[in-house]
Amino acid sequence: MAIDKRENSVHVRLGDEDDARLEFLAQAGGSDKFKVAADLLHRALLGEGYDLIVAAERFLRSGSSGSNRE
Repeated sequence: MAIDKRENSVHVRLGDEDDARLEFLAQAGGSDKFKVAADLLHRALLGEGYDLIVAAERFLRSGSSGSNRE
């Protein structure tokens, strides 16, 4: 079952400088500004999600038997 893109729609307000940078990236890559924005957000979320998963795994591995020194 395909998900309608509107269900996953995200609206972001950018400052003028950030919007100009996004436009520049899109023009340099010969792409649509909105596609570039979606790709940048996707990559950022992958990175942040990965960092969070790694931190959670490290925390779980440390267990409650960690040192409680004062």
